[in-house]
Amino acid sequence: MDRHIRFLLPRLVLAAYLLSVCLLCFLNFGPETDMTAEWFGIPKDKIAHFAMFFPYPGLVSSVFCKAGWKPARTVGFLLLVLVSGIAAGGAIELIQGLTDYRSADIGDFRADCIGLFAGTVLTLVLWLAVHDRKKAGKTGR
Repeated sequence: MDRHIRFLLPRLVLAAYLLSVCLLCFLNFGPETDMTAEWFGIPKDKIAHFAMFFPYPGLVSSVFCKAGWKPARTVGFLLLVLVSGIAAGGAIELIQGLTDYRSADIGDFRADCIGLFAGTVLTLVLWLAVHDRKKAGKTGR
């Protein structure tokens, strides 16, 4: 793959993702949008919040994490990404509480945090798998 595309593509995807999350969180979709239904006993809006925040750690890592980092540095970086995501989720809920068409909901914030945590764990597992594979290739296992 061309070096420029490998550099630009993750950044463009992250920018599109962040814009999408902002639009989903702050646009007024009107009363015809029904998020009260449940899927498998879980409210649809909580699933939406989980799904919105789940990719955040992986996308941020794809842009800023370096392949040569040692595991401790990667874990530290992912913890910072997790904290930044939690702060963003909290800020979104607080700002939504200030609007007259949205409400601040601790359940939404909880779903954001669960999505962030799950995304962070998956990102770490995938990074470790790739790191071990590269390490095995260098040692000739």
